[in-house]
Amino acid sequence: MKYDFGIRVDVGKGSGSGHFVRCLSIAQELLKNGKKVVLLINNEKEIKNNLRHNIPFIALDPGTEIQKIKQCKIELKNIKNLIVDLPFKNQIYSEFFRNICNTIIIDDLGNKKIFSQLLFNGSLVSNFHKYEFNKKITKAFLGPKYMILRSEFREERKKIHTTNKSIKKILLTFGGIDSQNLSKKLLPVFDETNYEISLVLGPSYKHTKTIRNISKKHQNITIYNFEKHMEKLLSCQDLVISSGGITTYELACLGIPTIFIPTEEFENFTASSLAKKGFGLNYGFWDNDTQRMKNMILSLDDYKKRRNMLNSGRKIIDGKGLDRITANIMKNFS
Repeated sequence: MKYDFGIRVDVGKGSGSGHFVRCLSIAQELLKNGKKVVLLINNEKEIKNNLRHNIPFIALDPGTEIQKIKQCKIELKNIKNLIVDLPFKNQIYSEFFRNICNTIIIDDLGNKKIFSQLLFNGSLVSNFHKYEFNKKITKAFLGPKYMILRSEFREERKKIHTTNKSIKKILLTFGGIDSQNLSKKLLPVFDETNYEISLVLGPSYKHTKTIRNISKKHQNITIYNFEKHMEKLLSCQDLVISSGGITTYELACLGIPTIFIPTEEFENFTASSLAKKGFGLNYGFWDNDTQRMKNMILSLDDYKKRRNMLNSGRKIIDGKGLDRITANIMKNFS
């Protein structure tokens, strides 16, 4: 076999960049363990925009998912094991390849049938842990101790301490796509304020030029493109306003006070679950109520609230999920 592991993941066009980033993390760890890895990706242009590492990839032909599955089957003549991280397509890949190769599913949402040898789900939401599978075939690893984050987050959080000063630096981040264009919708909240605003635009965001034109009129707004060292940018903020994707778990690991604005129903479940555990405030779906957002920000000037968030977030996510998952993959498919 030419490759020990193929990783089937998408990026752009409705796929959150967090899934792609965590698959890169898995790929790098497998490479460190002497394994050969190739990415099976949906779009060559998107992967060139997102890939910052020298990892080989195969761009699948455009078409239906069934066509992509057939192409994956052809490619598997050179691949021993298949890792799949496709939120809404994991079941069909798991079922199709169960008698063809060893498969590993990375999932977040549950509520599906799984036929793979290994299943990992790092979500905090218990309702997302519901699966149908044969326990004699599938080993399931569920819960936030299996949340995949780059190792840099675990190291960066050692440097972070909550300040008792009022909030000054605020970062906005709404994923690789920002499908609801929250980047533009949230900026008016900070008109005529003294906050230092950082706005991270994802690699698949479609309105970058518009946002940059807006930022030129405001000296307190700094625009960042997709950040290679996102953990360092997050760690120097007093507050982050984020959608409810994988970034929420990165923030919990660091312990950075956060206000969530989910863009999908499943993100709302995640944000609510984290808030109930003491990390973050869930604004809910954005409704253009700028005053309500300002009030939520002001409420976090309370040092004790921010300190409690830091402690709660770090209890939920210890940052070791990648190590646990890699160890289990190597144990079962070394």
